[in-house]
Amino acid sequence: MKKSLLLFLLFLGVLHYSQKPIFVKAKVNAVNVYRSSAELQNSANFSIPSGASEVVITNISEEIFEKSLQVSVNNKNVSILSVQFTDNYTSDYDMDNTNPRIKKVSDSITLLEDLVYKASMELEANNKTLELLDKNQTVLVGSNTSSVAQLMQLADYYKSKRLEISTTISQINKKNADFQRKLNRLRSSLKINSEMEEASSDGVLILKVMSSAAANVKADISYLAENASWEPFYEVRGNKLSEPLDVLFKAKVRQDTGLDWKGVKLSLINGRSSRNSTAPVLNPWFLNSFKAEDQVSERGYSTRSDTVKTREIEEVVVVGYAFKSVENQFNVSFDVDVPYDILSNNQENFINLKQEKIPAAYKYFVAPKYSKDAFLIAKIKDFNKYNLISASANIVFENMYIGETTIKPNQTTDELSITLGDDKKISVRKEVIDDKSSVKMFSSYQEKTITYDIVVRNNKKETIDIEIKDQFPLSKDESVKIELLQTDNAEQDKEKGYLTWDVKISPSETKKFRVSYKVRYPKDFSISNLN
Repeated sequence: MKKSLLLFLLFLGVLHYSQKPIFVKAKVNAVNVYRSSAELQNSANFSIPSGASEVVITNISEEIFEKSLQVSVNNKNVSILSVQFTDNYTSDYDMDNTNPRIKKVSDSITLLEDLVYKASMELEANNKTLELLDKNQTVLVGSNTSSVAQLMQLADYYKSKRLEISTTISQINKKNADFQRKLNRLRSSLKINSEMEEASSDGVLILKVMSSAAANVKADISYLAENASWEPFYEVRGNKLSEPLDVLFKAKVRQDTGLDWKGVKLSLINGRSSRNSTAPVLNPWFLNSFKAEDQVSERGYSTRSDTVKTREIEEVVVVGYAFKSVENQFNVSFDVDVPYDILSNNQENFINLKQEKIPAAYKYFVAPKYSKDAFLIAKIKDFNKYNLISASANIVFENMYIGETTIKPNQTTDELSITLGDDKKISVRKEVIDDKSSVKMFSSYQEKTITYDIVVRNNKKETIDIEIKDQFPLSKDESVKIELLQTDNAEQDKEKGYLTWDVKISPSETKKFRVSYKVRYPKDFSISNLN
């Protein structure tokens, strides 16, 4: 009795698992796009009977990162026994996932192709009959036994039969041409309908589920997929120096996951996916101390010291890399308000994320030692509240494209500076004053005096604020002495060797700023970069 019961239960188990799999297509509802991957959030609805079932969920990206896969169901009576991904699914049962609209057109095409084939066969048969009739008419007419009555009878038969066959051939050709026109229209319709369909992938999930009763189930599926990315960029517009900046934040999104994202909710995340990330571990920090050696290498410093310095730099780089990985865990996300279609063709899709007016203080900046161009700088206070991220920016000022710059909010200063381009209406030049410059030689040292003017002219119609930054040389050798002789009230940074003037210049006004310094150094010294 026990043996019979065991066999019966085994039979029931085999029967359950031999049932036809339940096929269902997953729908992509929302996508979190990271800088180099995407998290696809899908759903699938299906019905299952009581007991064990196999559910095959199609339309899963082949670019899936399998370790990130998560599947859950909304029914407490349903348990997921196993989940398996494959892109090479085979079954004894055919998957019927054909779109009804496409299937209807395909069936009509098959029917018309059959009618065209039959018409072609009928046409060929009538042509052969007509050919045979023509040959036999020649033979019969040439017979010696043919009488006049027989010839007249044969002529009437030939005439009527040839007319009948020719009419039939004409009707077949007309009918066949009509079939061909309809067939061409259907094939064109099939192409259009196929292009309208979403791209689908060969990836499937095979779910083994167990249910205590028949149930309708909704499965939520999420996973990371490769071949998806986004890139931020800005468009910064300015009209007048008295008005705020108009900042438009945009994104370029592309994907080639094998699935078309149709009407999905997009979230763009400024960072990399952090699944399976590991928090940093701090190790004891030991200083690399050493005793300086007297031996000096040919390059002028201790070989051991050089080795230690190199090792210290390498260790700093490693620590800095770990710190960056921690920063990447704090990501800023941007939710797109409207559903978007992003096709799986690796083409750029431009999305407007947000636009806002940002108050800014404008000031011109020039460093004559490196460039004679005066750059317009927009300085933004409390920039952290705007959630800006590092990205390139196209600059348009007074309806003119200026160029491209980079917005870098990852800084420790109180203000964010955005370069809006150079202004050709501000002229800057550096003039050396020869009669105030000299080179003097003494018994043990030489002395060089350099004097020049920085000349700035405002050719604009409004007063400008401008920061002029220059440099004077610094010495690491005690035997080389630098003395500032004239700076025209510049703010001095003697540790870095900076001279700064913050001034206002009226329209059509020219201002000069004189700089003079003296360098004294031993007679046998040579300084190559003094200018």
